[in-house]
Amino acid sequence: MEAKSQKNDEKHKRSFAVITYKVKKSFKTAFLYIGTAIGAGFSSGREIALFFGDASPINVALSSIVMSAFACLFLTAGKLRLIPKGKIVKLGILFSASISLVAMLAGGEYIMRTMTTVPLLALVMALLGAVVVSQGIEKIRIVNLLLVPLIVIAIAVIFFQIPKDGGSQNFSILKPIMYGGLDILLGGVIVGNEGEEMSFKEILLSSALIAVFLFAMLFMLQTIVLADENDSLMPVFAISERLHLQAICGILIAAAIFTTLVSSLKIASDVAVEFLSKTRRLSALAYPQNKSVVVTFCLVVFYPLSFFGFGKIVGTMYPINSVLGVLLSLAVLARLIVFAVKKLKNKNALSKKKA
Repeated sequence: MEAKSQKNDEKHKRSFAVITYKVKKSFKTAFLYIGTAIGAGFSSGREIALFFGDASPINVALSSIVMSAFACLFLTAGKLRLIPKGKIVKLGILFSASISLVAMLAGGEYIMRTMTTVPLLALVMALLGAVVVSQGIEKIRIVNLLLVPLIVIAIAVIFFQIPKDGGSQNFSILKPIMYGGLDILLGGVIVGNEGEEMSFKEILLSSALIAVFLFAMLFMLQTIVLADENDSLMPVFAISERLHLQAICGILIAAAIFTTLVSSLKIASDVAVEFLSKTRRLSALAYPQNKSVVVTFCLVVFYPLSFFGFGKIVGTMYPINSVLGVLLSLAVLARLIVFAVKKLKNKNALSKKKA
């Protein structure tokens, strides 16, 4: 009886360990996607003001459902290896990663200079990001696992200090879709690779976690944005100044910039490595031991573009990113539908043969 009891205990321990591992894996994937999506534009409230204006926070928060659906779509496509990988797709991904990277550098410089009056602090942040990217995807997961909860707490601290404004009651299904597509070229590509090693249960749990966290964050951020009556470049920072919470806001925006900067830099450098591997003279740079060289080169190329300014980059380039993201999502959805139809036909044909 004692031996049987020990076996049952060991079985329960193994089951608990497996469940814990799967939950932890789902959290890491969810936070990896969220960390990629929430950059300077998100955390500062600039992109929310751009896309939604004075829309009700509830309407804005519904974008979380669209974003989690996109994440689920790419995770599933990644698991089935159905994410498009043609030249046009790679160019679109590189474009999106480049715009996001430049915006993070510009936003980081703006917020750091505003808070400290010390120039080029964003470059220090970028170099630290380059070190993380050079260490591989696991280090990026850990960074997001640590920083995303910190970002949520910082948003909540500011949110609970402001008067609440319901905004208008206008609703448009197109705006949540377009906003959801804004970062899907980056977030989708990042988590698509994660989907290859996940079960469908883990994918659903990750998608649910994304929806919950983004719903809370978007609701709180839009409420904060509505409290800014001056159409500030960074509404959240403007409100935090009024409440004497600049330090909290600085932590919020810096952490959000860093998580997105790291993901953007990873994607841009991965595309660069793939391009270099196909050249005769520069193929040696594509070796894993030279990853840090390629990552640093990407920073050198894109950093000067950040001097165009955060406002101009977000206002002109983010809507283009949004359209490209929606188009890629439609392409992925089409491939999943074709896959499902083929699988159903094969199943019916097999059933007829057996009959």
